[in-house]
Amino acid sequence: MSAAEDLLNEAFAPPSTGATDCVAFVGDNQTHDTIKHALSQLYGEPLVRDGGASQALEYLSDGVVPKVMIIDIGDGEDPLSSLLTLSTAIPEGVRLVGIGTVNDISLYRELTEAGILDYLVKPVTERQILSALDRLEDDETEHDGGQPESNKITVIGARGGAGASSIAVNLSWLLAEGFGQKTMLLDLDLWFGTVALSLDLEPTRGLREALENPARIDTLFISSSTAKISDNLSVMAAEEALSGEMVYYTGATEILIDTLSHSIQTLVMDLPRSAFRMRHPVLQASTAIILVTPPTLAGLRDSIRLYGAIEDIGSSAKVKLVVNRSGGANTAMSLSEFEKALGHKIDLEIPDEPKVFKDATNNGKPAVQVAPRSKTAKALTSLASSIAARQVATGGKSPMQLFNRLLKKG
Repeated sequence: MSAAEDLLNEAFAPPSTGATDCVAFVGDNQTHDTIKHALSQLYGEPLVRDGGASQALEYLSDGVVPKVMIIDIGDGEDPLSSLLTLSTAIPEGVRLVGIGTVNDISLYRELTEAGILDYLVKPVTERQILSALDRLEDDETEHDGGQPESNKITVIGARGGAGASSIAVNLSWLLAEGFGQKTMLLDLDLWFGTVALSLDLEPTRGLREALENPARIDTLFISSSTAKISDNLSVMAAEEALSGEMVYYTGATEILIDTLSHSIQTLVMDLPRSAFRMRHPVLQASTAIILVTPPTLAGLRDSIRLYGAIEDIGSSAKVKLVVNRSGGANTAMSLSEFEKALGHKIDLEIPDEPKVFKDATNNGKPAVQVAPRSKTAKALTSLASSIAARQVATGGKSPMQLFNRLLKKG
């Protein structure tokens, strides 16, 4: 039997009387073959037919309710209307994936906000199909209460050189290696970020591609765009050329954060204070914000300004104030005076131990790993403990007990 006859038989076969896991209606042979091959890797008997939204509605009218429907609306003049109409007609619990020819991030956001699982632009690949269905499983797990909300920690410095990036690196390592959490460290400074440099990693182009073309963001894309430090710690960092401009799509940051958060327990974001376009969505998505400041007059002034910006954004995240290099030569005032002028309590002091960070930089490793017996390591372990406590129970271990365990590793 020829391939053409196979397609005709599938198109005009009577509907199955039993429910199937996945049904797809597609309008061209290339997409038909791609989807059929992809679905055969996940489902025992996937059903792939010719057609689009109209044929899908006819199929549902026979009372057969699949778990997943993939609908090709490539020939429709209004893909948004076609998919939204279909989504209101399908029974509750059926997840819908759209396929079309319109490549527009605004359309993608409207569809996903309306509850449609994903929207893929032709020509689709097996990888895109499998990734979309992989997100379906993540979504079901989240709705079933099987996975708690991930921690989204933003680390931001009040001043350039405050040490926010170093704290983000060390905090991520502690959460991953000390608490065993699946952790992602995201350096949002695409041009001058130091996360990759601190960990002796090769930067990638994945972050730029994600922000320029957010429709590409999926779990497989992220996997290929990150550097894996250990089983529990991954890093996404860039080092873009200073020449040329970047096309930045509104909503890309939210999509990236949401996708990253599906597969990990903790996302640590190193946010440069000058990243105006990222600041609002990143701070809004955060579950905790770590504001790092030096004990200087300039640090005090800009900490006040950043607290105001966070309040203006309306973020519900708890802000932790970290004074870095406490007791160093540049200390302008006592910490009690700093707190009084700022109007906020200092949550953590990190002592001024320049040799610890110098040795860490030279070794391309976190300071807490290079010098686990330092006062800096003890302070940062306490910070990591307070962050991890929101995500998982620590089994009764105090920060000091965890610190002692890290000493044994060191």
